[in-house]
Amino acid sequence: MRRGSQLFVSILVVLSLLVILFSNTSVLAQTYPESVRVGLYYGKSPASSVALNSKAGLEVGYYQNGQFTTLLTEAGGLQTIVRKDAYFIKSTSGSLQEYTPDEGIPFIGETFGPYHIQIGDKVADLTTAQNLAGTMRQSGVVAYPAYENGWAVWTGFYSDITLANQDIANLSAKLGTASLSVIIPSSSRVIVYNANFEPRLVFGNQDAKLTVRPNAANSPYVLSVNGKQYRGEIELRRYTDSDMTVINILNIEQYLYGVVPGEIESTSPPEALKAQAVAARTHVYMNMNKYSKWGFDVVNSTDSQVYSGFDFEKPSTNLAVDATKGKKVMYNGRLASLFYYSSSGGMTEDNVNVWGSDIAYLKSVADPYEAGTSYNYTWTRTFTAADIKLKLFLSGVEIGDIVSMSAEEYTPAGRVNKLKVVGTLNSITYNKEDIRVILGDKNGTYLPSRMFTINSGSAAGASPASATVLSGDGTTTTLQVSGSKAVTADGTHSLAGTNPLKVLSASGSASLSSSAPIASGTFVLTGRGWGHGVGMSQEGAKGFARNGYTYDQILMYYFKGTVIE
Repeated sequence: MRRGSQLFVSILVVLSLLVILFSNTSVLAQTYPESVRVGLYYGKSPASSVALNSKAGLEVGYYQNGQFTTLLTEAGGLQTIVRKDAYFIKSTSGSLQEYTPDEGIPFIGETFGPYHIQIGDKVADLTTAQNLAGTMRQSGVVAYPAYENGWAVWTGFYSDITLANQDIANLSAKLGTASLSVIIPSSSRVIVYNANFEPRLVFGNQDAKLTVRPNAANSPYVLSVNGKQYRGEIELRRYTDSDMTVINILNIEQYLYGVVPGEIESTSPPEALKAQAVAARTHVYMNMNKYSKWGFDVVNSTDSQVYSGFDFEKPSTNLAVDATKGKKVMYNGRLASLFYYSSSGGMTEDNVNVWGSDIAYLKSVADPYEAGTSYNYTWTRTFTAADIKLKLFLSGVEIGDIVSMSAEEYTPAGRVNKLKVVGTLNSITYNKEDIRVILGDKNGTYLPSRMFTINSGSAAGASPASATVLSGDGTTTTLQVSGSKAVTADGTHSLAGTNPLKVLSASGSASLSSSAPIASGTFVLTGRGWGHGVGMSQEGAKGFARNGYTYDQILMYYFKGTVIE
């Protein structure tokens, strides 16, 4: 009985191990993509047309079942122009401007549109279409191949159906055929031109996307898009809300070549560059397919990561990417959500105080190697009461003339968590990152950080000038300036209303001061740090690197409990 019991237990152990093994198959077999799709033109900033070229030549075609079909080639240095098949007008200078017929033609000039005329029936292949188009051009007809549910020969770019129908009789006489039919507009077509703006192809296949790539003779494998060089290939798509979308498809490591120097200075210490490379790689893996509705993964701006392409690559940052190839930050076996920014001002922030989620590895930590001389470490902003009133009005808030603005609550790390603005009619309180938004500029740039104190002068009918003082334990007090005192790093000072102000800063660090009396109705924000404050401070990472820390030590300091794999 005992031996049977032992055998039974042994079988259970083996079965348990098999269950564990197979239940973790997805983890063991977890792979990461080798390429990334980057939106260059998209959404509210699409492209009507793009000019492409490469030093050794281009190929134009499409992928199907993983195989590339070449439709056209272009010699090195010569432009290939791709524009969407839509409504354009040609100016006296020769440039084309897109227009919408319902809104009217913007100026007098030659118009081009998405109506075409098909000559004859469908043909067998591209070569046949090219040969027929060449014969027709000898008769004075600007004919070109068209790929849409098979190959055909088309002519004309008419702005309306009436003009197309009117031209049928003329074409019939020139070509000696009555087999002519009008092709109505389609939102999926693009037109390929050569450098002389002669049409070479209309592509409207909805099952494949037009792709332009450098030919194999190019080393490095680079092409130019509207004057900027990128590694990899370019895909063009048309969507109703992103027309025309231009996508750069390239290897992720080469993508990082164009990201890292845009996010951190290439002259930074090597270990800081490596930390940035690993953070950027982790970030792109975490954001794959984020823009899948438009056929790409990430964008080339700060909405994802700044990606500037081949022209902005630097040897030092390329070396950092290569030295950390494939490395990423993990937490409990999963990719970590990494954030980084310019400067913490001496203390990073807990994610819960910025975006609300309590994440174990996004906690506030001291930033010991940032210093007052670090880039973007300190800043000031001055607002009048009228400035604040206008900012609120533009956001849909009306509380009358501004009487006061004060920090009502600070986070333990020293950032304003609640900002109260009082007007003659009402008051409003802003929380967390909304504070940076409302105090940002008209271009959408946020306030540098929420680590600030407010000094104010008296507005008409308001209380005397006041200062918000933050103590070492994180509590704040708003004082009338006249007759009050503040303790600073260099002693205790009276805050007489006409004297220069000195205010105790967050977390007991160096004093922040304004060197001139504050005018009535004016608010002076004196702050530290640049960015949201969650995760890795780039200035702090540089300091760590200068003090002998390696890239993995830097990352695991800012992201507690993570590992580098």
